[in-house]
Parts: sequence; structure tokens; C-alpha cells
Amino acid sequence: MLFGEYDHQVDSKNRIRIPSKLKAEIGSEYVFMKGASKCISIYPASKIDELVSQFSGVSAFDKEAQESLAEVMASFYPGDEDVQGRVVIPEKLREYAGIDKEVVTIGMVNHIDIYSKQERERLKAEKSYQERITLLKDRLK
Repeated sequence: MLFGEYDHQVDSKNRIRIPSKLKAEIGSEYVFMKGASKCISIYPASKIDELVSQFSGVSAFDKEAQESLAEVMASFYPGDEDVQGRVVIPEKLREYAGIDKEVVTIGMVNHIDIYSKQERERLKAEKSYQERITLLKDRLK
């Protein structure tokens, strides 16, 4: 299970190291994609088929749904690490998430989310911890 919050930085070549405690769980083969909020999500490559299977019910004749599916699928990028375990964050994903230097990486049970430090701080200020817990409780009913 992936959990915890880690502050770190993007280097001058737009590379990061996934925190070792998360890396041990996610493995060495993973895929970047746009997250549901203004973040980058990282899924183990072994879980991508399971994730994408959620879209199998989208009709090939539903133009709007197909356009939305294309947006999601176009946001997938393989995580290619160098020999030192660093990975370049794809430019389009960095732009989407507003990532410059400071990042916050969060273990999200079955995947990892990477936020710009500014976006993470904005989200934390938006609702209290208690409000977030209540929202989760209500959604899980």
C-alpha cells in the first residue's frame, strides 16, 4: 500500500527521484498520467490494464466520450529511469500540474500523486482535515 507525503525538488533537467519508500511499492516500471486534480499520477505498469479497463464501456459512437477518452489516453507516458533512479517528468505533464521546482509526492493507496508545492498548499488550505474526512466518509456510503 502506498501512503505518506514527501517534499522534494525537481532538478535542473526536470528529473525527480520517487521517494524510496514509495519506489519500493510501485516498482521500476510505471506510467505517468494527468491526475484527476491538478497533479501527475503515477501507476505501476502492472496496474495500467486494470485502470484502462474502466473505460471499456465507452461507446465508439459517443463522440464526446471518445474525445474525453482521447484526452486521458494521450496523457499516459512511460516512466523511464536513468541508471541513478531519476526520471524525467514529461513537459506536458509538468505544465498541466504547474510543477517548477518544489514538489510534494503523496502515496495514494494504489498509485502516487505529484503536486507542485503551491498546489498542495492551496488544496490543504481549501478544506480542513475534518472536512476532508467527512467528505470521504460520505462518498464511501
